[in-house]
Formats: sequence, structure tokens, C-alpha cells
Amino acid sequence: MAVGLGPLEKSGTTASERKGLYLTLRNPYPGAHRFRAFVEEGSGIAAERVTILPSVSTIAPRANRRILVVVDGLVPGEEVRFRLCAERIEERRVSVHARVCSKLGARRLRSTR
Repeated sequence: MAVGLGPLEKSGTTASERKGLYLTLRNPYPGAHRFRAFVEEGSGIAAERVTILPSVSTIAPRANRRILVVVDGLVPGEEVRFRLCAERIEERRVSVHARVCSKLGARRLRSTR
């Protein structure tokens, strides 16, 4: 079993400098666990431009939670693509560290003036 994140690919268009996307974080385990969501390093965007709400959460056994991912600072005509990952926060060292990533994209429309 491993954490679930979906959809595995999502993108959207906006007329403003911000674009929000919803993802669903899933806990497949029989107990409640803490999870974190984060922008994968080197995935195509500075992590400071992405806000994840919540970035850390406790999810009940076999339950889901929606998270909001907001991309900031989009300039007219800009398109960004990046990977957002989620993983269980481990209390101790484990030999297999499972995580799952979604490919996200945000595009701002060009100005019509």
C-alpha cells in the first residue's frame, strides 16, 4: 500500500496571475497517518510560487482529503508545468519510502490589449 494522489495529471488556464487546482490525497492504510504534499525539487517551478493548502494533514484510515494547489505570479502567456508529490510522514526510518506524484500545469492567457 502507498499514499494516493489524484488525478495524476491536471492542468488549467486562467486570466489572472493565480491558478488553483484541486487534488485528492488518499490514505490507504488501516490507521490514521500524517501526510505531506510538496513540489518536487527540480520539477520546473520554484517551490515558492506554489502554495499547498494544507501541505501537511492527518487523514483518517482509508479516507480522502482534498488539497488546493495555487500557482502564483503567472505573467501573460506563461505556462508552467511541475510535479507535486505526496508521501506519508514516517515516524521512523523505513527501507521503502513510497510517494506518488501528479503532473500539474497552469497557463495564463495572453493580454488582449
